[in-house]
Amino acid sequence: MRTYANKKPSVSSTGWDQVFHEKGIYVYESDKYYDFYRVTAGSDRPKYFFGETAWMDCQRYVVDKIGMVGYTVFS
Repeated sequence: MRTYANKKPSVSSTGWDQVFHEKGIYVYESDKYYDFYRVTAGSDRPKYFFGETAWMDCQRYVVDKIGMVGYTVFS
């Protein structure tokens, strides 16, 4: 069951489900918390997004990395 926390949860407290892969960008969604995403891009450190605008911030980050195809992350 997924829950919603008021503050950013610990990264290790959740599992991750892959929701997008394109041009070396991987987007994962938490299997435990709503609005918690992880994006890995090549050899860069993973970037985490949490909260009310997390999906939009995550999508904007992906678009900045790979272009317009990033708009299909949550389609």
